Amino acid sequence: MEQAIIDLLMRAESGLTDVSILDLQPIPGGFSRETFKCDATAHRAGEKVTLPLIVRKNPPDIEAILNTSRAVEHNLIEALRNNTKVPVSRSYGYELDAPPFGEPAMVLERASGSGQTSALFNGGPDEDQCEDVVRHLCEVLVELHSADISSIDPDGSLIDPRGVGVRAGSWDEYMDSTFEYYIGEYKTIAWDPVMMMLLDSFLTLRRNKPRPMPLAIVHGDFNPANFLYENGKVSALIDWENSRVGDPREDLGWMVLMDILSNTQVMSYPKKEGGFLAYYNKLTGNNITPEELGYFTLFGTANIAVPVHQSVARRIRKEHMLLLPLYLIQSSLPALPAMAQLMGYPGTTV
Repeated sequence: MEQAIIDLLMRAESGLTDVSILDLQPIPGGFSRETFKCDATAHRAGEKVTLPLIVRKNPPDIEAILNTSRAVEHNLIEALRNNTKVPVSRSYGYELDAPPFGEPAMVLERASGSGQTSALFNGGPDEDQCEDVVRHLCEVLVELHSADISSIDPDGSLIDPRGVGVRAGSWDEYMDSTFEYYIGEYKTIAWDPVMMMLLDSFLTLRRNKPRPMPLAIVHGDFNPANFLYENGKVSALIDWENSRVGDPREDLGWMVLMDILSNTQVMSYPKKEGGFLAYYNKLTGNNITPEELGYFTLFGTANIAVPVHQSVARRIRKEHMLLLPLYLIQSSLPALPAMAQLMGYPGTTV
């Protein structure tokens, strides 16, 4: 892998010479990519430089949860870096052919800052930064949602990045084609009778669409684990593989659920502005309601539930014997009671 990283860096910057890779090691990350960190030392214009790097590598197809493209992720990151003020790490490039890295992969700059966002809350050591960090996080999200789609996604790759049939000619078309995807895939996730609750959520969402809103570039996994911070600012928004053209309320709704599951309080800040939603509404004028937030919490849960439970179902059917999908059962089933609350099941409270 070291030589593959060197070759990619030298393609990205033809002026680099004497490139060496130091301390390549795997690091904990999400379930969908294999992630590594290392440093590259090199000479650039006669001066020695050190490049802190992250390598994001696809798992083998049999293990894949999200079928996403490193090329699409690279192009999005670089478009954001060059056209917006959204703080992102530079992407040096990608390799779609399997042999160099073993699977398709991309190499990014390793951003500075802390990823231990739990330290901002509940009496953590960085709680003094919380108000400023979350204020900036909200401003970053507004910057992302305000970005011109044609500039960020000129070839339309983000309209249906998973290749599941989503269309985005209008807000209604986006929503309706997404429901078609959810409902059409139910047969692939019905590994247990409890999955009927997911089907009910798909039908409930389709039946109760909220008011339309202009589509935007959405992060797709906007949660407390996917930003870094330092000195009271967000230093990088990370993990863009599930990004797409969608409804901006999706990012807010997903943060609501992940805030609860992560035992953080992102949505309660900045307190001086009345919380994250109030500040977002102040900056955008969108006047998003708590009810809409609940709808898109359910919508976001459905969006990730389909590929996760497809992975689980493949393991249940013994198409492979990997352990990770069994772990996903433990981490995903607790979301079902929250879905029941959002749908107003008897005996639940919202």
